[in-house]
Amino acid sequence: MDQRMSSFSLQALHWTTDGELIPCDRLVLLNTLIRESLPDVQLELIRVVEELALAERRVTPQVSS
Repeated sequence: MDQRMSSFSLQALHWTTDGELIPCDRLVLLNTLIRESLPDVQLELIRVVEELALAERRVTPQVSS
């Protein structure tokens, strides 16, 4: 087993109240999976990371001074 994946699996993941991974942990998980995946799967995971970044921008409240 790859050392990176085994060390990742020992980390505690944080969940939202509705059962989703918090965005930071989602990104860590996806980045780990990208490194460990076949090239075709990597492309799909990269697309998911890009969509996650766009979704976070849409739901992040704007703060005005």
